[in-house]
Amino acid sequence: MPTTKQQSEPKTHPVILAVDDDPTVLRIIEAQLMRHEYVVMKASSGEEALQILKDQTPAVLIFDVMMPGISGYDLCYLVKSEPRLANVPVIFLTSRGDPKDYKTGHDLGAVIYMVKPLKAEQLVNLVQMFCPVTA
Repeated sequence: MPTTKQQSEPKTHPVILAVDDDPTVLRIIEAQLMRHEYVVMKASSGEEALQILKDQTPAVLIFDVMMPGISGYDLCYLVKSEPRLANVPVIFLTSRGDPKDYKTGHDLGAVIYMVKPLKAEQLVNLVQMFCPVTA
């Protein structure tokens, strides 16, 4: 009788795009998420993020709000206006903590609005909630 080799599914490594003009914040996000087997793409501006998003559809987007040029709010609006990206979860990670800012973020379509300082394990848990790494 012929034997059948059972092929195992390759492990999926979801792509996360983090956008922040603070390189330290980007390094922390990258280090924490990579420990949990995510692939992290980084952009230091809204403009750079839009260039990446022309060719990529990340599993989760993490945006700062206050950035030079295109703000995180504007970036979220543009992303949610694009049918291919409209359902990608957006997490805001920002120093703006006024209740009006929370409302603005959620009104634009963000699923989570977190205020800095970065709570790395909390961010990882949120990303895992929206995009678990599959075995």
